[in-house]
Amino acid sequence: NVFDVQKHFTHVVNHLLDLGKTFEREKFNVKVLKGLNRTWQAKSTMISEYKDFTTMTVATIFGKLKEYELDLRRLKDEEVDKK
Repeated sequence: NVFDVQKHFTHVVNHLLDLGKTFEREKFNVKVLKGLNRTWQAKSTMISEYKDFTTMTVATIFGKLKEYELDLRRLKDEEVDKK
């Protein structure tokens, strides 16, 4: 789930920052989206085309991914209810 990905990403980034590694916001954003599997392909493409990565925060990206995950769950639940 997205929460676990965000938690792991934050943990890795914090360790890199502790080691003195710095990243531009755009690189953080690209790394998040490239790290997603095919299930997230449509949403990650939409996010990458939606805004300039230099102004979007990683928190915003994860927020959009969480919304998408909730939508997918809702649709799946509705399909199950129809059967």
